[in-house]
Amino acid sequence: MTLFRHYKNVKQNGRVLIVLLFSCFYPGQNITVDNENDYPVIVKYSQKKAEIGAGQKKEIKENGLKSISVLNKKDEKLIKDIPVFLNLRESLAISIDNNTIKFKGDKDLLHHYVYQEVGSYLRLKIGEYQKYDQKNDPQGFIRTSEMYLGDVLTKVEKLNNSPQARQDIHYKEIEKLVKEDWLFTVFSSFGSVKLGNTEKSLMLYYFEKYFKKDIDNYSCSSWVDYDIIRRYALHQKVLGLSLPKYEIVEHSDDDDVNQYLPSKCQEQYFRNSYKFLIGKKDPVRAEKYKKILTEKFHVKL
Repeated sequence: MTLFRHYKNVKQNGRVLIVLLFSCFYPGQNITVDNENDYPVIVKYSQKKAEIGAGQKKEIKENGLKSISVLNKKDEKLIKDIPVFLNLRESLAISIDNNTIKFKGDKDLLHHYVYQEVGSYLRLKIGEYQKYDQKNDPQGFIRTSEMYLGDVLTKVEKLNNSPQARQDIHYKEIEKLVKEDWLFTVFSSFGSVKLGNTEKSLMLYYFEKYFKKDIDNYSCSSWVDYDIIRRYALHQKVLGLSLPKYEIVEHSDDDDVNQYLPSKCQEQYFRNSYKFLIGKKDPVRAEKYKKILTEKFHVKL
């Protein structure tokens, strides 16, 4: 038994040594953020936070970094949220000048395409989708929307240039972001209050293909996620759907809909209400929603 334990310890220590040696020779991602503004910014990444002065640079070395958030130092309001798709030992320089972001280095064209071009390209298709909706042609709507999604994902696969192709982890991450943008344009192209036969066909198609399999684990990471699931909750009887029910975290006038939304999606409802009241300069009512968000949903505002 003593000999066995000794062998086991040597084996475990050997694995640790291999990991350490691997870390030394294969460092993580190397990212340089260049603040070209005439004011300081804050960068947040991997639960870390750092200030970059006007005209200064910050080098970030991480492993598994997926995004960098850039905030104005004065009020820490978000300026940019930049996704990162780098492998180990890859480097990328990100230059920030007001609303302009430039990339240089490994996968710079991929980052530029995903960050700068995909959203605007897809939003330009809304008018085209609406024509199909107005013609009561759900099949034309679906065929065209799927074609544009396919075009974007094909270009992403090419720019990612991975031997794993669409099985590459970064492709999967980008695919998720692209589909979120794409679904926003799709659902923005037809009405949300009253559903005709065309709208019913569209909602049922996208539900069956993109939402049904994950509906029990649905979680709103953005307003887009919330807006779409809210539509399904609002029209579930008309659509013949049976959505899972959830406990109401905080009661509101929207309980009939919120009961079909998981807590993270209910949180989005109160976030939207809070932002709306801030915009209307109604601090008294806004404070009420802020209290709900911080106490009931544990949100840091």
